[in-house]
Amino acid sequence: MAGKLLRVTVARVDGPVFDGEVVSLAVPSVSGNIELLANHESLITPLKHGVIRIKKSDGSIETYELEKGTLEVSHNHATILI
Repeated sequence: MAGKLLRVTVARVDGPVFDGEVVSLAVPSVSGNIELLANHESLITPLKHGVIRIKKSDGSIETYELEKGTLEVSHNHATILI
């Protein structure tokens, strides 16, 4: 399954919040909700108030409240700065 995972980093100015490989990532972009899977096309978008939803390979889901932020996706790695 390793080929079907997306690397995700969620970070604040004061340090990391989450870093790992996941099955999917759902975020509230300013143009609508986005769900990302492995090998997603490159993307940069601002994020709005809502919830970041991370589905891990063991089936568990982690959520993080978000006021605003930025998402960048490149080379199978999604980075969220909040």
